[in-house]
Amino acid sequence: MGGNRASNSINEYKINKEKGATLIFAIAVAVIVMIVLGGIYYMLTRAFQTSQDIKTYTSVKEAAESAVKYGVVLINQNKPYDEAGMPGKCTEYTMDYKLFESRDTYKANIQICFLGYQAPPGTEAQGVTYSKAISGGKGEIYSIVSEAEGPNNTKVRIEASYIR
Repeated sequence: MGGNRASNSINEYKINKEKGATLIFAIAVAVIVMIVLGGIYYMLTRAFQTSQDIKTYTSVKEAAESAVKYGVVLINQNKPYDEAGMPGKCTEYTMDYKLFESRDTYKANIQICFLGYQAPPGTEAQGVTYSKAISGGKGEIYSIVSEAEGPNNTKVRIEASYIR
C-alpha cells in the first residue's frame, strides 16, 4: 500500500509542457479569426456597399422624392414642430445623397413649413376659427419643398403638402 502512495505523488508533480504550446496556438487562431472577420467586414462595407451612410439613387428626381418622404418622417417625429412651433414658421434640413455609379455627393434641401391646423373629419370645431392644437398633432398642415441638385447643374424641385 505504501508503494501506491509514492507512485501517485510523483505523477502529481510532473510539469505539463504542452500548456504553453496550447496558449500560443489559441492566440494564433484568434488572430487568424480576427483577420477573416475584418476581411468580411471590409467586403460588406466597401466592396458590396451594403452599409452606407449616404443613400444612393438612380436619378435626381428619385432623390428629391425621397427627400419629401424624409420630410414626412421628420414631421412624424415632431422635429419641425419643436423647432418652428407656430404657423408660418419654416425649418430647413439637408439630405446628402449619391447617384448610382457616381462617387460624388450631392445635396437635397428640404424646407418644412408649419402652415396651421385644420379640424380632422369627425371632430368638433370650437369657436369661430379652429386654432387650438389637437393632441398627437392631428390636423396639422405642413408644406414640404424639396430641391435636389445633381450633376451638370440639374435641379429638381418638388412641392408637397402633408396633413397629419
